[in-house]
Amino acid sequence: VNLFEEQAARTPEATAIIFEQQQLTYKQLNEKANQLAHYLRSKGVNEETLIPLCIERGLEMIIALLAILKAGGAYVPIDSAYPEERIKFMLEDTGASIVISSKQCRPQLQNIQSIQLIEVDNDWPLISNQPNENVRTDVKPHNLAYIIYTSGSTAKPTGVMLDHAYMVNYVFAFAGYFSINS
Repeated sequence: VNLFEEQAARTPEATAIIFEQQQLTYKQLNEKANQLAHYLRSKGVNEETLIPLCIERGLEMIIALLAILKAGGAYVPIDSAYPEERIKFMLEDTGASIVISSKQCRPQLQNIQSIQLIEVDNDWPLISNQPNENVRTDVKPHNLAYIIYTSGSTAKPTGVMLDHAYMVNYVFAFAGYFSINS
């Protein structure tokens, strides 16, 4: 997260993300992610809070993913095309109290009980009232960043936990590979 914030400070007007006909600069992406991160913090999200993310591909997905990390939480990607039982299992297994989604993916989550659903697109008027400054947390490299569920050899999804240090190493390796091979 700090690396992204440093890039946003260095090149605020540079394009950070493009999806179809939409794009955001680093400044815009950082500010929107900060607003959602502050909103998440106001809902009790802190270091290693698991936040399932069930949302279609697009700018909102990246904003939400970055916001979860900025708030100190760990994201859990859930594909809206998963069967209802798999989604239910993942939500129960994480013990999540908040899920981030959208109005498009809401039908896949209609049967969830006792979990607060934040629909980024519908709730944005409320979220946008939050500060757009960077969020300060006590996240350390060993803190959990995300959990990805595999199909599992037991036919039950198995969560694999990855920390912030792993993510940074992966990003640098990925960037290095493409800068050498491009």
